[in-house]
Amino acid sequence: MSIKSQNVQYDSLYSDEKYDRNDFTTLFDFFSEHVGKNKTFTDKSLASIGFYDKNGFLANGSLLFKNDYHGDKTAVQCSVFAGFNKGSERIVSVNRFDGNITDSITFMLEFVKQRMNHSLVKLKNGRINVDAFPERALFEGIINSVAHRDYFLDGTQIQVDIFKDRLEITSPGGFYQNEGREKTYDLSSVISKRRNSLICDILVHCNVMEASGTGFDKITEEYSRADAAHKPYIHTASDHFTLVLPDLTFAEGITGGTGVSLDVVLVDNGTKYDQKVLEYCYVTAKKSSEIAAYLGLTDSTYFRKKVLKNLEDNGYLVSSSLSGTKYYKTDSESVRL
Repeated sequence: MSIKSQNVQYDSLYSDEKYDRNDFTTLFDFFSEHVGKNKTFTDKSLASIGFYDKNGFLANGSLLFKNDYHGDKTAVQCSVFAGFNKGSERIVSVNRFDGNITDSITFMLEFVKQRMNHSLVKLKNGRINVDAFPERALFEGIINSVAHRDYFLDGTQIQVDIFKDRLEITSPGGFYQNEGREKTYDLSSVISKRRNSLICDILVHCNVMEASGTGFDKITEEYSRADAAHKPYIHTASDHFTLVLPDLTFAEGITGGTGVSLDVVLVDNGTKYDQKVLEYCYVTAKKSSEIAAYLGLTDSTYFRKKVLKNLEDNGYLVSSSLSGTKYYKTDSESVRL
């Protein structure tokens, strides 16, 4: 159970184990790799961030960086699915890992890099290589999942899932002291407060995380030239949060995780957005704000009238209200898979 009612951070509580520099060579190698080969993570720096107390006892978060750490606290599962979802698609590959935090980061990065798609885009004067997931966005997403994981939640794991159209990185625990969000494409608006101050400080010192918390901004920047169907988003719940990175080599973009492709008769007075709206709302009902964000549009009166109401009037969308909020769902009788 996560201790949300108390201002207690798992990583900052002290253990009964004493600090020995020889137990953390993988952390120091990680530091040198990202800061500089001639740089050293000094004992003075470690003590200053609370890595160990004045008596030399290690913090809980420090234990997760030990060379020989193996346990549920750092459990990771990486999977590749043949299609668009988990429920009905064949699993191509499943790998599990439970080593220290720096090795976990490397494991997740290598798993995705070795299995993601690559393509070429022809230009007038040459061509450019395109990775399914921009390297910087992938790195920031994995670092974020480790930094903000709820380490009080036992029996959980970071989940890295590669689908035909996207990558999902799911971390145990909702956003710390930031409840209420469900789904947002505006990553820059997400203020993720630190759940694990010590772990974040260690990653900042290793130069893989910024103290200002601009990781989501960098992800947005990496996808800035992508169209509406290839925009990353975050989905949160009370016990987890998921970062979704669209596969830039999959031309159709994200279908909302449904894998739905519809055969739709042209709608009277329709718009170019009709097909995507109906596919997006086919499995689960969506709010107008979610639909607009998915399309990269403003949730305006014009959008609701010209697109949503027109689809509803023509019998393609069915609306319902819950707690004063209107939801739209595709009428499965009016379209064909």
